[in-house]
Amino acid sequence: MKKIDEITIIGPGLIGSSLGLALKSKKIVKKIVGIDKSKNNLQDALNNNSIDESRNIIDQRVSRSEFIFICTPVSFIDEIVSRLVPFVSKKNFITDTGSVKNIFKKSTIKKISAISNFIPGHPIAGTENSGAKSAFNGLFEGKWCILTPIDEKDKNIKKLSALWKYIGMEIATMPVDEHDKIMSITSHLPHLIAFTIVNTAFKIDIKKKKELINFSAGGFKDFTRIGSSDPKMWTDIFISNKKYLISTIDDFINDLKNFKGLIKKNNLDEIFDLLEQTKKIRKSILKVNKLKR
Repeated sequence: MKKIDEITIIGPGLIGSSLGLALKSKKIVKKIVGIDKSKNNLQDALNNNSIDESRNIIDQRVSRSEFIFICTPVSFIDEIVSRLVPFVSKKNFITDTGSVKNIFKKSTIKKISAISNFIPGHPIAGTENSGAKSAFNGLFEGKWCILTPIDEKDKNIKKLSALWKYIGMEIATMPVDEHDKIMSITSHLPHLIAFTIVNTAFKIDIKKKKELINFSAGGFKDFTRIGSSDPKMWTDIFISNKKYLISTIDDFINDLKNFKGLIKKNNLDEIFDLLEQTKKIRKSILKVNKLKR
């Protein structure tokens, strides 16, 4: 792949700084600029060598970067794209890493598309940790990156795809609504459940809460790991994707009520069949993921 002179990462946290580390490991970028309001996070990014230069503001200097990655919480992305408008041109390529794609105002899309190259994206990667200090090289290896281009025939799709592929990602393209619906099921609902189950567990009337903590190893501990994810990021995601998440929650509640009914009726056969079917689906998911690696 052709070497890139400069890339800007707006919001060099876990995703942004891990991107910087991945690009540097491939030695395809001469300079990586990080922009963030947090001086501490920028210092962490400089310390782990995921960026070469830090800035606190978006200004004319951003026009020097061929690629501009917006890696902030989803509630900030539309505003940041708007702030880029005065400084970018067709020489610049703008994308994001947000977990929700139906976040852009029509006016924002119209303005940025007229003057620059803009393709929203979502690398499906991450951990329960956040910030540049948690970044590591290899985060994107063998994972999927979904692109939701404004124009499906945009010739720049190949260019952005090539960059993500170069650091180990599989690429898929799909409409915004399809992406957000899929994420509500595969990512957003599991996180919501993890956050909720911790609260449920510690509201139960147990005399010694310490015992609950002592015995929360194994399944409970593993299942609720993602419950320690960044509250700000997930608050933004839940609200931004409420259209599809609420529908998915309703489906889950209905399934939960059905399961509760089977238990109340001691319906062993149907419970067994349900668990057996779930086990088969889980195995098929693991098999597909293994083949992709």
